[in-house]
Amino acid sequence: MVPFMYGLIAEKENFIDRVEDRRQLKTFLGGGINVMLISPRRWGKSSLVKAAMEELKDEDRQVRICYLDASRIISEDEFYNKFAMSVIEAASSTLEKKWTDFKQYVQALIPGVKLKASAFDSVEMEMELNFAPLKDSAEKVLNLPEQIALDKDLHIIVCIDEFQQLSYLPNWKKMEATMRSVWQHQHHANYCLYGSKRHMMTEIFNDSSNPFYRFGQVLFMKKIEKEYWIPYITEGFAKTGKRISDELASRICDVVECHSWYVQQFSLFVWMNTETEATEEILNRQLQAVIDTNADMFANDIENLASSQVAMLRAVSAGETHFNAKDVVERYGLGAPRTITLNKKALIKRDIIEANGEGFHFVDPVYALWFRREYM
Repeated sequence: MVPFMYGLIAEKENFIDRVEDRRQLKTFLGGGINVMLISPRRWGKSSLVKAAMEELKDEDRQVRICYLDASRIISEDEFYNKFAMSVIEAASSTLEKKWTDFKQYVQALIPGVKLKASAFDSVEMEMELNFAPLKDSAEKVLNLPEQIALDKDLHIIVCIDEFQQLSYLPNWKKMEATMRSVWQHQHHANYCLYGSKRHMMTEIFNDSSNPFYRFGQVLFMKKIEKEYWIPYITEGFAKTGKRISDELASRICDVVECHSWYVQQFSLFVWMNTETEATEEILNRQLQAVIDTNADMFANDIENLASSQVAMLRAVSAGETHFNAKDVVERYGLGAPRTITLNKKALIKRDIIEANGEGFHFVDPVYALWFRREYM
């Protein structure tokens, strides 16, 4: 039995704390208020949404939850396709009812839509949209949650993960305006839109010039506090016949700044290499293993940066705060004031650094450790 998990939706004993976050999500979404949840990558937002919504479903039998992952959607057609079928999946309890709902709500509204021949080989249904998603058809698809909720006396909550990825689609601005114009009139369906590109998500929802401005409650996800992680780590060791002290469990949290993914990964690496009791030596060795495991991802990021941007990261890593100071510019080769400003904006937009009081720091704590090891 492996006591630490990452890369999957955390459920049951692997889901830690988030009591207040779950309460907020259930209160807002259960009360019909749209939520935009923003956090860095791999903080556990998908697990949080799933846990909160499953609790809400248990508490209110009229609630149905529709889950849609936008991270791999590559076209407008595909979005409307997946949106429609995700809603049907959520609102219908059996395959027969899904088929009935498909005919009633999709085929009836949009001529030319048909199920794939292989659809009934599995529980999940797929369909092909043999039409260009013009404005009228798009509005009908986007109104499906409200229409089905009204007809079935349900409350449908649509949860779209990595929502910001839709902004890469060629027709995004029109899609964005259409989504807002349709969804703002719905009273029996509401939306939880969440993503990990904080700069992009903030721009979509907090910029007054964009359609989704003030669409609902914006929540910025916080880290799980160390006080919850320490017993989780020590108990994970204990239930498999091993031991780690509170002090070393605390150090795991501190080194990776309570980042959910890395706490789980670091803890697992230490656990795998511990026979009976974790030691400082094991922890130090496995920290390097964690950095090495993620190194290719960080190196790929660096390869796509300009040399002056890497220079700025060196200044950030060194704790510099006054990037335009003459000695800092010369020491790190930061370039002209305009270059410094543009690079700072570019690195923030890519979610590599973020403002931290008077200065900046790396968003990803293990990225920061790797960069310090390789470039400082």
